[in-house]
Amino acid sequence: MPTPHWRSVPRTAATDTIYGLALSPDGQRLATASWDSLVKIWDVAAGRVEHEMQGHDGRVYTVRFHPAGQWVASGGTDTTVRLWDTATGAALWSQSGHSSLVYSVDFQPGGELLASGSEDGTICIWTSADGTLVRTIEGHPQYVQGVVFSIDGTRLVSGSRDCTMAVWDVDSGEELLRLDVINNGINSTQFSPDGTRLLLSNVDGSIGLWDLEKGGLIMEMEEHTYPVWSAVFSPDGKTIASGSADKTIVLWDAVTGAEMSRLTGHEKDVYCVAFSPDGKWLYSGSVDKHIRAWSLDSSDPRWETLSTAWQTAEAEDAKTAAAAAIALAEQTPAKAHASGLFGRLFGGKR
Repeated sequence: MPTPHWRSVPRTAATDTIYGLALSPDGQRLATASWDSLVKIWDVAAGRVEHEMQGHDGRVYTVRFHPAGQWVASGGTDTTVRLWDTATGAALWSQSGHSSLVYSVDFQPGGELLASGSEDGTICIWTSADGTLVRTIEGHPQYVQGVVFSIDGTRLVSGSRDCTMAVWDVDSGEELLRLDVINNGINSTQFSPDGTRLLLSNVDGSIGLWDLEKGGLIMEMEEHTYPVWSAVFSPDGKTIASGSADKTIVLWDAVTGAEMSRLTGHEKDVYCVAFSPDGKWLYSGSVDKHIRAWSLDSSDPRWETLSTAWQTAEAEDAKTAAAAAIALAEQTPAKAHASGLFGRLFGGKR
């Protein structure tokens, strides 16, 4: 990866915490999940919202693009898993197979199936096209924070707050392996691009890299001072990015575990991070209600155009919001006539 130069441009993405984000396979769109109940699809180059999808009743925790890019899946506190059309923003289906909030979703690499993990400790597997429930997997006594399909789509890995990760056979739902993650509750899970390693972000502030074939911990990265909410591999598998409650993003060497760079700019917890498909950009979402686009390649000419576009879009949104506030104020009487007890107490007309 080229040397990062730590430049970023922020963009207000929601009226509340941004808990999840995902890049489309071509890198042209960004999906965000926020606690204002909205799923948004963004045009990355323009920094503008293409579609604002309403349907969830409560916080949205997770979003994921279908491998072909035409759909986005989401899950949240209303216990539902939903599928949206990325071209139109239309809702395609909504299903509820969990009894509590949905923390994570992931598409099978071929796109046929969708998995969801819930606070109720269960994992549901759905058909992507129509939301048919294929099976429910039970086995975790606490939250399932992360679910991820293996590269060949035959296995599913779950990470839980019960301090274990489990490997399941997708076709049968059988548990194949369970590992104790050294008393660390797990927040997120991701396979390396070659499918040989598994990355876990943990409640205790550590990041674990595991070899599933050998069932062992390869290394642990412990430079964050608070919980790590999200950790992801770069597309080439050489770099790991992690977002933490300590408000920072750390870039790690995926071979040695050494800290390469620490990115600062968010004012509150960084809940989610995602690389662009070419690995030259990193996107992050935070409790501070902003997404940030980080340019990690000092030679990338797109920095100036993206920065200008995002700043222009942000300014136009602020101008629109200010105009709306003025219009609302003009519709409100400057002083209402006092009446009743309030009027008698404070000098109004009786």
